[in-house]
Amino acid sequence: MDEYNSIEDYIRDDKFSKISPDAKSYKVQIKRQSSPSNDEKEPEKKQQQEKPKSGQGDIVNGPDMTCKSTKNRQPRKKGRLPSEDSTSSESSVMGIPGRRDPVTSRGRTKNQRGPRGRGVTEGAEKANGNGKKKTKRTPKATNIVTTDSPTLSSPVQPLPDQINPEEKFQKILSENLKEYSRQRMRALHMSLRHFSNVEARITQKELNQAFQDNQMRLSGRVTQYLIDKFEDNRGIDCERLYRFLTDAHLKSGRDSVVALQTRNDLETQSEMAPEEKDADLVQRLEELLIDNQGHFDVDSLRENFQHADIEKSGKISKNEVIDLCSRHQTPLYGALLKSLLRRCDVDNNELICWPEFLNFLHVSQENAQKKCPSLCDIPQKPKPRVPVTPSPIDELSEETKSRLVSKLRKKVSMVKDRNSNIKSVDGSERSKEMNGDIRPNNVNSVEEEKTVTKEEDPDRKRIVASKRKSESDMKALALEANDTSYDINSMDDQMTSSPTYEKHPEHSTQCTKGSGVNTSSSEQKPKTCRSAPLLSECDGKEVLKEPVSKTPINIKNSSSTGNVKEVSTLSRHKTDKTSFSISTKNRTVCFPPPVDVDKCQEILDPPNQRLKLDWVYGYRGNDCRSNIFVLVTDEIVYFLSNIAVLYSRQTHKQRHYREHTDDIRCLTVHANGNIVVTGQATSKTDPQNQAHIRVWRADTLQTIQVLGAGMYQKMVLSVAFSGSSDLLAAVDNSAEKRLTLWNVISGELKGDTIVNTENICELQFNPKYPDVLVISGKEYLSWWKIYPESRMIQPLAQPDYENFLRAKYVICLSHNDRGDLMTGDSNGTVYVWGDGGNKITNFIKHGHDGPVFTVLCLKTHVLTGGRDGFIYSWHFNKNMDMDGELQIPKSEGGVRLLVPHGDSIIIGTTVNSMLSITLSKKNSPLKDVVLDQVPMTQGHFNEVRGLTRIPHTDTMGTVLTAGTDGILCWFNPLGRDPVCKLVLKGIQFLSVDALPSGKHVVLGTREGHLVVLDILGVSSTESFNQKLCKEKITIVKFSPDGASIAAGSSDGCVYICSHVNKEDGSKSWEFKGKFKNHTNAIQSLDWSAETVDSAFMIKSCTAAPPEQCVWNAVNFCQTDKQDTTSIKWQSETCAVDVSMCGLWSTKLARDSDIYCVAVNPERSLVAVGDSRGQISLFRYPCFKQGAFCHTYRTHSTVRNLLFSEDGQFLLSVGGRDLTILQWEVT
Repeated sequence: MDEYNSIEDYIRDDKFSKISPDAKSYKVQIKRQSSPSNDEKEPEKKQQQEKPKSGQGDIVNGPDMTCKSTKNRQPRKKGRLPSEDSTSSESSVMGIPGRRDPVTSRGRTKNQRGPRGRGVTEGAEKANGNGKKKTKRTPKATNIVTTDSPTLSSPVQPLPDQINPEEKFQKILSENLKEYSRQRMRALHMSLRHFSNVEARITQKELNQAFQDNQMRLSGRVTQYLIDKFEDNRGIDCERLYRFLTDAHLKSGRDSVVALQTRNDLETQSEMAPEEKDADLVQRLEELLIDNQGHFDVDSLRENFQHADIEKSGKISKNEVIDLCSRHQTPLYGALLKSLLRRCDVDNNELICWPEFLNFLHVSQENAQKKCPSLCDIPQKPKPRVPVTPSPIDELSEETKSRLVSKLRKKVSMVKDRNSNIKSVDGSERSKEMNGDIRPNNVNSVEEEKTVTKEEDPDRKRIVASKRKSESDMKALALEANDTSYDINSMDDQMTSSPTYEKHPEHSTQCTKGSGVNTSSSEQKPKTCRSAPLLSECDGKEVLKEPVSKTPINIKNSSSTGNVKEVSTLSRHKTDKTSFSISTKNRTVCFPPPVDVDKCQEILDPPNQRLKLDWVYGYRGNDCRSNIFVLVTDEIVYFLSNIAVLYSRQTHKQRHYREHTDDIRCLTVHANGNIVVTGQATSKTDPQNQAHIRVWRADTLQTIQVLGAGMYQKMVLSVAFSGSSDLLAAVDNSAEKRLTLWNVISGELKGDTIVNTENICELQFNPKYPDVLVISGKEYLSWWKIYPESRMIQPLAQPDYENFLRAKYVICLSHNDRGDLMTGDSNGTVYVWGDGGNKITNFIKHGHDGPVFTVLCLKTHVLTGGRDGFIYSWHFNKNMDMDGELQIPKSEGGVRLLVPHGDSIIIGTTVNSMLSITLSKKNSPLKDVVLDQVPMTQGHFNEVRGLTRIPHTDTMGTVLTAGTDGILCWFNPLGRDPVCKLVLKGIQFLSVDALPSGKHVVLGTREGHLVVLDILGVSSTESFNQKLCKEKITIVKFSPDGASIAAGSSDGCVYICSHVNKEDGSKSWEFKGKFKNHTNAIQSLDWSAETVDSAFMIKSCTAAPPEQCVWNAVNFCQTDKQDTTSIKWQSETCAVDVSMCGLWSTKLARDSDIYCVAVNPERSLVAVGDSRGQISLFRYPCFKQGAFCHTYRTHSTVRNLLFSEDGQFLLSVGGRDLTILQWEVT
């Protein structure tokens, strides 16, 4: 195109000719010197009529399960010039079939005439090599046609004769259309439709008029070309013409067009750190206050938020926050308010963490006052009254007003008369009722009159109610101030005579002291105020309250006031010297007040500290497959429980997607590496949490679509994308195994069918044939064909094993770049299905001793992993020779998954660990390869409950977990690394504790055994193993001196074992005795920090019903609680305790069971875990009822909690959800 200066020069060229609009391949055409005769056209017409007419070829399932579609050309419309053949040299460069290809070219019956035609033909023959014309054989539908894409060593500039003329013209046309907007193009479309007839045809004159009406100037030759291209015997096809113009306009490079073509959902966006987002919010709030000279009344908002937070969970609804902010005239609105609410909606459930909300306001206001000191004077200034909308009566004339007033007076007199009549009727009815003479009609009339009276006099009731509320508030304030010199009558008089506005110091008056005479309850009844100012203010929606005097308010006889709020529990304890108590439906536990209770601050607000999910330990590989992927950001995404983890190995940081309501069971990633799809199971406890699919972005963690809610049963087993398209296939775990096809961007269901097999292991699309889906399972392997446009999914083929052995389970699937399918089965065999067909072309017989769990295709090798814990490398050739192997430690179980990540391989194991290796650069990828020393993550594959801290250890982790899978895991919370693990098969651990040095570990088992291990480096020795009871041991604790062990059991007993000296000088553990005074399973116990009368004390408790016992560890005698108020305890894990009384009055204690509590080392925070999987953070100690907290949705159930040694982190274990979560205390 570069040799043409303009489109006119291009059209004048002799090479220019018309191009068939329905052609599938475009070639440079050579203009004839003379038009062909009718005799020459006849053979061509016959040839066109003989060709089959089909818009789309059918799929033919041959021996190799070929999937090839054939398209036939439509007959040329009458009046068109026949398309000429291109040269062979053009075909070789442009990738277009030869000139005698019967599928894509018509061929010619005669040689080209003229010197230009001969020259081109000779050049074509030279390009063929021998000067002979070669024809390409038409492939049959039953054969697989594979065309290897040529490898280009360097870019080749095509010759002018080899460039598509239509592309040239479209590019030149795009340059002319670049100055016109999309709106102009749409206007042109409307004009073309206006001029068109029923066949969507227009004339040449109408086309020029449409261009002229929309001020689009195209040259005559360009217009003529468009006319020749789209004109037939019925006129110019305006729809095809507009589509051609639109295609050219899309290539113009105009900004609006480029923006239209950009897929924002496919591009990775830079993610801001949470700290940066918070700082941006605070800065915007500061700018708002400084620009508007505003003020946030944080204290008033806090009072209202606390009143609205009925559940005391630190969260209220989003609408309530907006309503309260508007009532307090908070200068916060618009996008900034929405951003702040979105930030404080931690769980994305429309519940706002109001302490977090107020913290943003408080911090921004402090910063704004530092920058602009004049803002500090705004709270002291008199607050203006609420602007009242002017009444329409003010706009009336005086004459009209007087007339309305007279009418109102008449109405008032009528109401009074009616009220007097009602009273007389009531008296007469009472007398009749006493005499036994009453009429039903009169009763109905009286009720109607009463109803009318109530409807006609609402203002009076509102005024009286407002006054009574103000009076009761004043009396309550006086009582809380403990002032006995205040006279209630004087307060009543002041409220009646001079009503004032709340928080308006200019209208407030000092309260006078009473005479000190006791008043009766009848004299303290509120008086009805009917003064004119009161009426006017109530009509203006003003709130009336008695101002609070700055002088002390005293009430002599507080017991006479019957409308006073109940005194808090802590205040009652101080005055009456009674004990604290915990009350439930079944039992009430009383405690004596602690010694330092007077020093504790009575704060109901939630703590200033908050929890932020920092790390997730473990990975779900025990019962899930194909659940590790690498994103475009080089992050590794996997899942555990209901959390999707995005881990960066470079920065050693995690991000978490937490929108799922139950366990995630499958995962896949779009070809762009940014769109992630996860499918969850149906909750067993909450039927509302149904199985569904969530589509979300990895860069922003925002949900795009929620698919199949209410459609799937039990769980979503597997999901897979169709190539690089937006089509997603998913199958559930229902009895009939429902297979669905979705468009993840639009959320539209594109297909639905039933698979009808017992078990499904995996499904995958063939990368070479994106419309072919392969599903494997128990005695099942099948190929399916998807038709998104017709919303159909149909079976395509079944496997042809011939003489090969068919396995019971086909477990894993894998495709290479060439489209070959590889399957691993339960026999340890790997089959290769050539080109993704249904025939076996190669195999690895019994490659593993046991089932094959994963197959990874590399360029020249195939890696396989199985239950035997081996990874084998096979050279991908005819013989499939093994050239390398690697065995993972037996403590890591089998190999579940192999995923490439750069130069390394990520290994997912069946015991929920993730390992990694670095591939060898030699001939074999596994030659001289060893595992990385530190695993990426490790966890438990069965229920985990045991959790303890090892503060003074240098060689191992400071946190130890134990599970019913017999595994002990050590972690380093500060470095967020797994350290090591110890596997004791056949033992189910429920509890664990360790000495501060970490050299001795005690474990309680489900069978009632107490096990003591001596840890030496990474090895262990069992020093004690004895069955103490028939029930399970729920809690174990070392004494502070390490010489005794207390073990709590489900039978309600606490067993004591001591380390005693033997006669030979050695030491051993022996059972000493037990304490039994509980009626239910022991939940937790604590040792005293110091001895009392040369013996340690033990505090044990149960939760259902709540019980607490304190007893001597030497003589096993229970101690009176009054004598234990001054004891210092080594730990605080008992939920039934005097310092936890406030916890039992909250909604979480009423709606769920408290499973565990943990107190931080500073003794300022207490974390509570319950049966609903929530962690609540309170202030410690929590004596007072009605305390607020921060609540976080975490596990399915919280089984144990533990603060780190420095109090920086809180660790939690979830029992059956297998998760170990680390929370940062911020």
